[in-house]
Amino acid sequence: MKIDGNELAILQDKLDREGKKQEAWEVKQEFLRQVREAGDHCPCPEACPHHGNCFECVTIHRGHRDHLPMCLWDMVNERIAALSHMTEGSLRAYEDRQAAGCAGCEGCQEKD
Repeated sequence: MKIDGNELAILQDKLDREGKKQEAWEVKQEFLRQVREAGDHCPCPEACPHHGNCFECVTIHRGHRDHLPMCLWDMVNERIAALSHMTEGSLRAYEDRQAAGCAGCEGCQEKD
């Protein structure tokens, strides 16, 4: 079962934005039915007691606020990459300067 970028979920979001609330709700219910029937859809390789239980997993990650569940990494990385391109993809150069101890101060001799 493909959850990320699922066609039904995308349709449900589109219908909801168009104000077609009842139709959106029905599509959402169908998507969730398919997810439940698909069984284990958790991409995390860790063998933890919460594997496959999204409610518990996400609740715990929200609670400790240390990192995101693995199932959200691709979506967040996709968004961060898009934002990075707004600055001509210079995020990697910035991170490298920061790691080297250069804060990009005024008069800095470091060049991109």
